[in-house]
Amino acid sequence: MKVFIAGGGTGGHFYPACAVSEELKKKGFSVYYFGTEKGIEAKKEFPSDKKFLFSISGVRGKNPVSALFSSLKLLKTSMETAKIIKKEKPEFCLCFGGYASLPLGIASIITGTPLFIHEQNSIPSYTNRLLSRFARQIFITFDYARKYFPENKVHLTGLPVRKSVIDDLSFTKEKAREKLGIKNIQTVLVFGGSQGSKKLSETALKVAQEMSDIQFVLIGGKHFKKPEKLPENVVFYSYFDRMGLLYSASDVVISRSGASSTYEILTAGKFGIFVPYPFAVSDHQYYNVKWLEEKGLCYILRENELDTDKLKNIILKALSEDKTEEIKKFAVKCPQKVLIDRILDEISKT
Repeated sequence: MKVFIAGGGTGGHFYPACAVSEELKKKGFSVYYFGTEKGIEAKKEFPSDKKFLFSISGVRGKNPVSALFSSLKLLKTSMETAKIIKKEKPEFCLCFGGYASLPLGIASIITGTPLFIHEQNSIPSYTNRLLSRFARQIFITFDYARKYFPENKVHLTGLPVRKSVIDDLSFTKEKAREKLGIKNIQTVLVFGGSQGSKKLSETALKVAQEMSDIQFVLIGGKHFKKPEKLPENVVFYSYFDRMGLLYSASDVVISRSGASSTYEILTAGKFGIFVPYPFAVSDHQYYNVKWLEEKGLCYILRENELDTDKLKNIILKALSEDKTEEIKKFAVKCPQKVLIDRILDEISKT
């Protein structure tokens, strides 16, 4: 049995697709993955039997000539993908949004192959809004997204989290810190996504200097290089692949509020201090965590509100309470299994 999956460009689309593919392969499915030549999927391995990467790009925000050129390439890729579907005859297609998903979505509609979509964010991508009209079922991470889709198709499944992250979340704080080779004291994890956040990193370093009894683990990302001199209580990584281990080692997490990071923090039961990316489309990062703040289970700081005193006070408040079990209640257990079971039940009816 074959399944076609699309979703890439960024980690927010790519990693949930990886988690679902891992589970499908455990169930004996052959997975064919569709992505782009310029996205994260061109650099990272995907757990699939075959991988197709196309030279396509998004349309939104481009001038009319570039938009037309990109649209024609998307249409051409959709027709090529339809040919692959007709030849391989997958049981269903599953799209995770973003322009990387559009050709497979269109191809599934053309060929009449059952289509399912997963929306990671609280405010859906244009691709998923378009494909939702033709999808059999729509899976969402956050309930806020429900209003953008046909109610009779929507299911709250949460966001599939990679097995490697889940495995590392099984470690106690003490064991995780031992594996990382860091001190076994109260620890604050700080990261601004794969690109990093200069302002967030700089502010965190200033706070660390004033909180010498607290350990800070800072992931600089692509755009924040390691300073020549670090406070003694700061552990710095430019990049770290085992995020589950870092979550396990931490007491509080300060981060952007992209869907994957937010849901991993939720699954880990960690109290989050979120600084939404200010230029996110439709301010979706803010809405990803707004509901959690309303329940008193995180803090949101707008980037223009970010200063040393404010962040320090919020960290102290967060460290004074343990809300781990309460936070974990809002994470769906094994989202990929819930999602796949719903798909298999749906296609069994036809």
